[in-house]
Amino acid sequence: MGGPLQDLVVVDASWGMPSAVATMLLSDYGATVIKVERPGSSDKSDLRKLLDRGKWSVELDLTTDEGRESLFALLGNADVFVESFGAGRADAMGIGFDIVGARYPELIYTSVTGYGDVGPLAERPGYEALLNARLGQTAEQRGHRDGPIFMGHPTVSYGTAFMATIGILSALRARMRTGRGQHVDTSLLDGMLTISSMSWWWNEKDISYLARSGPHAGFGRTRLITDPFRCADGEWIVPHTGGPGAYKRLMDLLGFGDITPSIDGPEMSVPLSDEEYEIARVRAPEVFATKPRAEWLDLLHAADIAALPVLRPEQTLDDPQVTHADLVVDLEDEDYGTVRAIGPVIRFEKTPPATPTRAPKPGEHREAAASVRRDDRWTGAGTGAVLGSALNGIRIVDFSSFFATGFGARLLCDQGADVIKVEPLVGDQMRPLGDLYEASQRGKRNISIDLRTPEGHEVARRLVAEADVVMVNYRPGKAEKIGLGYEQLKQINPDLIYAYLPGFGSTGPKSTLKSFAPLQSALVGLPFIGAGEGNEPIRRVLGNEDLYNGFLGATAVLLALAHREATGEGQYVESPQLHSSLFVRSEFGVAADGTPVRGHTLDADQMGVSPLYRFYRTAGDGWVIIAVQGQRKFDALACALDAPELTVDPRFATEAARTAHAGELAGVLEERFARMSAQEAFRRLDDAGVPVEIPSEHPLMPEILWEEWAAESGRVVEHHHPEYGWCREVAVTVRLSDTPVRFRGPSASLGQHTREILTELGYDAATIDEMESGVCRTRMPIPSTH
Repeated sequence: MGGPLQDLVVVDASWGMPSAVATMLLSDYGATVIKVERPGSSDKSDLRKLLDRGKWSVELDLTTDEGRESLFALLGNADVFVESFGAGRADAMGIGFDIVGARYPELIYTSVTGYGDVGPLAERPGYEALLNARLGQTAEQRGHRDGPIFMGHPTVSYGTAFMATIGILSALRARMRTGRGQHVDTSLLDGMLTISSMSWWWNEKDISYLARSGPHAGFGRTRLITDPFRCADGEWIVPHTGGPGAYKRLMDLLGFGDITPSIDGPEMSVPLSDEEYEIARVRAPEVFATKPRAEWLDLLHAADIAALPVLRPEQTLDDPQVTHADLVVDLEDEDYGTVRAIGPVIRFEKTPPATPTRAPKPGEHREAAASVRRDDRWTGAGTGAVLGSALNGIRIVDFSSFFATGFGARLLCDQGADVIKVEPLVGDQMRPLGDLYEASQRGKRNISIDLRTPEGHEVARRLVAEADVVMVNYRPGKAEKIGLGYEQLKQINPDLIYAYLPGFGSTGPKSTLKSFAPLQSALVGLPFIGAGEGNEPIRRVLGNEDLYNGFLGATAVLLALAHREATGEGQYVESPQLHSSLFVRSEFGVAADGTPVRGHTLDADQMGVSPLYRFYRTAGDGWVIIAVQGQRKFDALACALDAPELTVDPRFATEAARTAHAGELAGVLEERFARMSAQEAFRRLDDAGVPVEIPSEHPLMPEILWEEWAAESGRVVEHHHPEYGWCREVAVTVRLSDTPVRFRGPSASLGQHTREILTELGYDAATIDEMESGVCRTRMPIPSTH
């Protein structure tokens, strides 16, 4: 098996989508992942077919001494252990971190829970849909009806999977320096918070790029248009007016150019007037409906305005750029023949991954797993060194603009890397959007230079010479024009890791197009996934390609760093936004005959994905949501609803029967829930141990930022920002026991560290003073957290 993690051994005793996605990522890039399953498991679900590809399977009963000893035998030859039993349950089973870590001190022990081990929610059932409801994401998600909307796109599962993977790979880098393993801990709550950091914070000046209420909640008076619009042929399109002058050019195309002023500088820094607001939010959709989609796409691209079609999930695999990138793999399957799915999406110059194989049959690899041995190169020298952070000593130069790549670099900054943000003299176009800028740039040092000048280019060369990683997201060819292409920088620093995170890729039919969120989400079908079966696309789903590209970009850098720690080799890594957008719909595939293969499908009413994982209306316009898995929980549900006859009804007595009669079961449960209030239904089910929540009527993010338990656990931090004043924002969302993640200070002002960094690069004070006349921009130094 190839890839940067070849011969890394992972034992996966978890359940649930987040950890399945995390271990799929590790498997995709070379790790041997041994999945521990219950004896007699017969899981042949479509979700397993897609997310367990390439893994091995053994069956162990971990409730028995024999099963635990067999697990310990596997762990004695493993690098990573992943569990998701829930708060305190691994300890109760005798396989918690204290026991396992003492027995195998070099092991990276990873826990993925619902809400973590501390705080008032630690004992609540850890299902994504229940968390979505309890914390108000289902109120935040817009849909086709009133009331809470079931989230068809599992953004929290993907966010949690990324945080678990980033934690594991960071701990791996630390172990290769110290020889010691440690506990990596994250949760669905942490995944939700990380995703929410893009849009939710508190600051005393009440700065936000989003309007939180009103008929046009969203971008409000921000000079930005990026919504799905129905065209004359009934197809849908999404434009995006990011980039210099794009808003004005779109207004010219739509016929409102005489009303729209040209803005000198970032357009989003100037709010819309009343008349412009009416045009942007009401009249623009009317104009888009006058021409077919293909005509609009030609017009928009000719005007250098970013735009993409809104596709259905099954259509995306045949998109010309996806085909060009060769991202689709065929997985052998006994039910479908083959399943076309998205394969590994990160491109590595020197360590290309192998093509994944089908998901294993339960217990298929019992004998083979017993012979697996850990490779010494992943263990480290065991020097006893102490690292203050996992990425201590790593320097990253971030040449990117906008959110995605910067967010990825910020995630690495949280892990201890020294990240230097290189910003033009006029500032990043995202600076006016305070919450976005803070979420993607906090903790970094900032140098402001003009890369177009010979002197600025020399500064860049000196930065690169001392860097471990360079991160770039220019459109293809632009980096080379200013001397920042990989081949050019490799001559300066042969051991460099060059992470290229463009919109579509370095080559291909869409490679030169602009890319902004949520365009890529539209191309891969997320608005249809979140809309429900047969419905028109919704405006947008929670979670988007800016976040996902940052997550995957950080993962790509960590994978390349792991390989460099083991071999000394740097390399070119490519992880476009399109690829990350495709990755987060890994639960969707297509059979050989074109039949969709879906891990789940949201119903047309946006209530849920099955009769036992969905919302129900209660008396008095109330709501509850349930997550019932397994026969024991179904029996408990039936008894709690005073309907024990359901357990013997041949239509519902077994899991297979309930699947075959899903509509009838939903009808029976609807009638039962309608008889009682939400509070009564919650009390009955909760007392019976049935996973249930009452959905919040509003997002709880602002309130969570003020919860003491959130601050005490490090998930929220309060600090004073020189520009925004007192702030509260999401902080630590993955915990490493030996190399703690820390909040490293707010985002820097433009050029705040220019003088400091230039001095480090060997420039004297007189030269820096001279460069201030046009090559660089400096600010008076502010006390640094570095």
